[in-house]
Amino acid sequence: MTLGNLTNPFISLVIPTRNRPELVEYCLACIAAQTCTDFEVILSDNGTDRLCEQQFQLYRHDKRFKYVRPSADLNMCDHWQFAVSFAQGEYVTILSEKFMLRPDAVLLLSQMAKQYQADIFSWQFERYEANGNDISKGHYHPLMKPVAPSYYSTVDELKRRLNFATPTFCRQFRHKTSYGKMYSGCVKRSVLLRAQAHFGSVFQPYSPDYTSMIALLNESELAIDVGQSLMVVVFGSQISTGEATKSSVQVAVDYCSEYKHIIEDFTQRTLFDGAWVGHNSFIAYDYHLMCKQATYGPLSEQSVNRANLLSWLMTDINDISDWGNYDESAFKAAIDFHLSQFEPAEQTEILRRAKEFEHNKPCSREIYHSGLAKLIDMPPNLTAEALAQMHWCDGIAPARKNVLNQDEGILAAVDYCYRYNASSCKLLNIKLSSIENV
Repeated sequence: MTLGNLTNPFISLVIPTRNRPELVEYCLACIAAQTCTDFEVILSDNGTDRLCEQQFQLYRHDKRFKYVRPSADLNMCDHWQFAVSFAQGEYVTILSEKFMLRPDAVLLLSQMAKQYQADIFSWQFERYEANGNDISKGHYHPLMKPVAPSYYSTVDELKRRLNFATPTFCRQFRHKTSYGKMYSGCVKRSVLLRAQAHFGSVFQPYSPDYTSMIALLNESELAIDVGQSLMVVVFGSQISTGEATKSSVQVAVDYCSEYKHIIEDFTQRTLFDGAWVGHNSFIAYDYHLMCKQATYGPLSEQSVNRANLLSWLMTDINDISDWGNYDESAFKAAIDFHLSQFEPAEQTEILRRAKEFEHNKPCSREIYHSGLAKLIDMPPNLTAEALAQMHWCDGIAPARKNVLNQDEGILAAVDYCYRYNASSCKLLNIKLSSIENV
């Protein structure tokens, strides 16, 4: 076990939380179990009626753990900025309370940072599917194949995001979801401070995880994908606001109302008047504003590809199940109008992309789609080590059924994830000292 420096720890684990004390309890337990203790925790409680002071009590005498609370209710962007202002680590990450770190996560990152000193480290994550609102029980099966660490280009990643050749959320490129983020990634605090000086705040409405990603990629040169899943993310009904805004216009509007003191009418934040529905629309406009704000770096020379973006606005409409008081036909009419403004050849390509793109085409890094022979069933009580053996020695992928027993939950899933990845890395001869270019 490596003891930490309380003054300037290796990493600041910043947890901005709101009304989810039951998840905070698990999140803190996973951090406390880290084999490397060179970290600090900033638990920032922006709760309104369900605070997490009780969950923090177990750690109140540990100087690495700090509980802070803003003096007034904050929107998400302001809260994230408030929370990271306390960070003193060499690196900073933002952890949702639903992010459960593997016990060796900090150790692995610390070892890589000493060797490579990257501006950004990105990592993969696994999914724990809760049984409805009962997070104590759920489904888990390893999803992503561990691979050797690799460099990726910050400039190319910026161009990929702004080009919108694929939508913001694209299963085919699942392994790149975390690239550039400090939300399922970490960044040097010096880079974060430089980005804040450049953009005022790197957390801007609508999407603080994506605006910060764009800002940090602009300020960074050396970025590394760790190649492994360092955490398990809890999914379940009413857990993710972001997921809810995909299907409900009313939820999106309610979320946006938090920023009325900044933006009177959030529905005007779009590159296509009248067609503001969907994540891609909001995130693209955030990108657009960041490009206009940038005074140097690759972002200052980039712009959003509007033709590609329109394809995903057309498909986003199909994900909406709750239109609230809004008129679905008005959105479709607006999209038809904007489509008509493009040249005929461009219109054909926009329509083709919207119709033919396979949003759910598997990622080649998904274990079950990595070339293994697939089985219909899965042996009962399969240990993490045995599953890794089946995958990487026998070339067999059992059915993606729950590896957890009925009475097991989040912590068991995290332990299984850790042991599976450790065994897989040995079998695949993956070493932190062996790094590739992508």
